[in-house]
Amino acid sequence: MKAWIFLAIKDLSKRRRETLMVILAITIGVVGPLFTTALNNGMQNAFVGNTVDVYIGHLQIQPDTGEDFIPRSESVVSKVTGIKGIQGVAPRIIGGVAIESNTERIGIAMYGIRPSLEEKASTLSKTVERGEFLDDKDKYELLIGTSLSEMLKVDVGDTVLIQYMDRQPVRFRIKGIISTGTWELDRYGIISTYNTVKQLIEKDDATSILVRLERPDDSIMYRTIIQKETAHPNVKTWQELSAGMAGMIETFGAISLLTSAISVLVAAIAISLIIYTTVKNKIRQIGVLKAIGARGSMILKIYLVEALFIGVIGTVLGTIIGMFLISGMQQNPLIMEPEYGMKLVITPWISIRSIIAADLAILLTCILGGIYPAFMAAKTNIIKAIWSG
Repeated sequence: MKAWIFLAIKDLSKRRRETLMVILAITIGVVGPLFTTALNNGMQNAFVGNTVDVYIGHLQIQPDTGEDFIPRSESVVSKVTGIKGIQGVAPRIIGGVAIESNTERIGIAMYGIRPSLEEKASTLSKTVERGEFLDDKDKYELLIGTSLSEMLKVDVGDTVLIQYMDRQPVRFRIKGIISTGTWELDRYGIISTYNTVKQLIEKDDATSILVRLERPDDSIMYRTIIQKETAHPNVKTWQELSAGMAGMIETFGAISLLTSAISVLVAAIAISLIIYTTVKNKIRQIGVLKAIGARGSMILKIYLVEALFIGVIGTVLGTIIGMFLISGMQQNPLIMEPEYGMKLVITPWISIRSIIAADLAILLTCILGGIYPAFMAAKTNIIKAIWSG
């Protein structure tokens, strides 16, 4: 073993309490960024991801200004479906109706979908909590959200009356209860098959067309392609449609970044203080080491190794504890379920890249924090050091 490594370990072992306190500070400094990053990722998935996956799509073709439907929507769907890189295309039709159960009557938005197309264009079919998803052949069957079912006091198999304007009410059977994590579908919307809603609200064409991409980040490029292929200018990307929620997520991201910066700063200060204090308290020993032949480079190595050793131990412990906490929350996600509100499940997650970046930032900070006091120790004057002791 190199002499400077031996001396560094021996020095740390003599100051166990101080060393453990700094390791604890670094551990907390690692846990903080990991956990807040994972929580921010989970919130982004819960708010933006759910909305994009089940409600707005990666791209959405909308009616032109002044129109409430897309002319020749079936032709548009056919053209878009043939574009390479598009995973699924699904038309939707929407109208305002009144829904009435045995206890309540409220106004609601009614969506008409083609179930077979939705399975490729959205994740709506995967949100069924009880009952079954719709089939293309279904008529007068409904999907309603968990929040709405609680408000209306209905469940799978029950029937409700749907009335459009002053038309005769039509009885529908509830086929499934869904939990999408969106206000629009869990609380303020009901879903039936496309042709059923089309007939009920007397519309001939779709009011929107959802497009799902193989690569969501290419949405701007595909918007241009769809505009050229269909000659339909009003195509919105998921980034545009979810801008409000994205702003909220950016706020959480800024808080997460601030937490990480504070953690890094705490680690740097802790490392600098312990090594600076060590150098001050052992100035005479440093002078003696130099007097018996130790070079400045050796002294520098001793204290840099101390900083690196403390940083590695703290980083490893922090990563293990952080991942344990994240794993625990993945097994028991945070569920936000206000009365008659959407059910929002927040499941934290973090990428390997983010973990490595956080760990390297802390380790680099530990080294940088130890450089000044270590350099000061290396430059200590032998005579002054011995006489100061």
